[in-house]
Amino acid sequence: MKLRVVCLIILVAVIAACAPTPSLLDDTFLNDTSLISGTPCEAPCWQTLVPGETAFGAALDFVGNNTDFTNADRQRNRETNEVVLNFSYLDGPQCCRIYSRDGEILSSLLMLLSPNMTVGEVLERYGEPQYFTGQDLTVDQTFISLVYPQRPMVIYAFGAGATTGTLSADNQIIGLSYMSADEMTLLLSTTSLYAWNGFGALADLLGAEPVLTPVADE
Repeated sequence: MKLRVVCLIILVAVIAACAPTPSLLDDTFLNDTSLISGTPCEAPCWQTLVPGETAFGAALDFVGNNTDFTNADRQRNRETNEVVLNFSYLDGPQCCRIYSRDGEILSSLLMLLSPNMTVGEVLERYGEPQYFTGQDLTVDQTFISLVYPQRPMVIYAFGAGATTGTLSADNQIIGLSYMSADEMTLLLSTTSLYAWNGFGALADLLGAEPVLTPVADE
């Protein structure tokens, strides 16, 4: 079986591994504001790692040599050569994942973040996303995915439930996924996404018709 890691699919799985009752707002997730600061490099580069360019071995070495990262768990599919490395930040829960589709080049990375940035800061720096979607983790916790195909990246924001929550400039950023152009193409063909039309109640925003829907497998 292929690992077939796509950022919107694996986000819930990574969060659910954190605790029996997971929380999207968790100060023990990765403390990293490089998305806004651009230090040491701009998205979709994270800590000098660039999906689609960086050798996966170099990414593994970076994680392994950084004492802030712990509990590394590496999984490899011998049939497809796909490799996933999950890890934690300091003594916190599992927060982070790097992935290679061919075992040679970094394909994508996913980081769950402590809530130290806002949607407003992201839009001020990168402009408006082209697409978005949302999914409830619990009845009062929604992760909102802001999709930037040209960068390519997905930024995750917190929403207080798809029924009662809202999306505004003040919503906190809780994660990010940077990926290669090929991984973004896969995401766009396998995920229902809505056109970005600004802020508002999640019930209204997610009640519209998606502009992208999954392509049927041939």
